[in-house]
Amino acid sequence: MKRVLTVLAVVLLVAFAVDLSAQGRNWRRNSGSYKRASEKAQKAGEQQAKKAQKNAEKEEREDAREDAKEEREAKRNGEEEDGIAIAGGDQADDLPEPGETVARAIKDETLEEVMDELGLEDKNKRTKFKTNVRGAWEDTEKEDKRYSVLYKKYLENSDKLAAEKKVHQEKLKKIWDESDEKLKKEEVLDEKQTEAWKKTSEELRTKTATDVHYEGKAKQAEPEKKEDKKEKKEDSED
Repeated sequence: MKRVLTVLAVVLLVAFAVDLSAQGRNWRRNSGSYKRASEKAQKAGEQQAKKAQKNAEKEEREDAREDAKEEREAKRNGEEEDGIAIAGGDQADDLPEPGETVARAIKDETLEEVMDELGLEDKNKRTKFKTNVRGAWEDTEKEDKRYSVLYKKYLENSDKLAAEKKVHQEKLKKIWDESDEKLKKEEVLDEKQTEAWKKTSEELRTKTATDVHYEGKAKQAEPEKKEDKKEKKEDSED
C-alpha cells in the first residue's frame, strides 16, 4: 500500500512538472507574441506621428505662403503695378552698398514667393526655375563686384564712367537673356508667366547694388541741391 502511494505521488509530481513546463513554454510563447505586438504597435504609432508632423509642417508652410501673399496684396492695395520688389529702395536704410550680395536663403525665399505669384505649382518646374534664376542672380552679383570697383574709380570721370555703365548693362542683358532662353527651352514658364516674370524682375535685370546705391544717394541729395540753389538765388536778389 505504501509503495502504491509512493508511485502515485511520483506520477502526480511528474504530471505536475510536465504541466508547469507546458505552461512555461506557453507563457514564453505568449510573452514573445505580446512583445512583438507591442513593438509593432509602437512602430506604427511612431510612423503615424511622423506622418502627422509632416502634414502639420506642410500645412504650416502653406499657411505661411498664403499669409505672405495676402500681406503683399494688402501692401499693393491701390497701386497699379503688381509683383515683388526684388532690389532695394531709395531710402537711406534700404540702400545696399556697392558690391553687396544677398544671402542665398533670402534669394530662395524671394523666389519661392515669386513662383507662388506666378502660379508655378509643378515641383520639377519650380526646382528648375529656382536653380536657373538663382544662378543668374549670382552672376549679376559677380558682375556688380567688378562694376563697383570701376564705378568708384571713375566717379569723377564722366566719360569713362558712362562707358563702363554701357558695358555693365550689356553684361547684365547677356546674363538674363541666357536665363530666359533656358527657361523657354525647358518650358518652365508659359507665355503669360514669362511676361509676368520679366516685369517682376525688371529692376533685378537692369540694376545691381552699385546702381541702386548711387541712384539712391543722388535722389537723397536732390532736396539739398534744390535748397542750395534757392539760397543762392535769394542771395543774388539781395
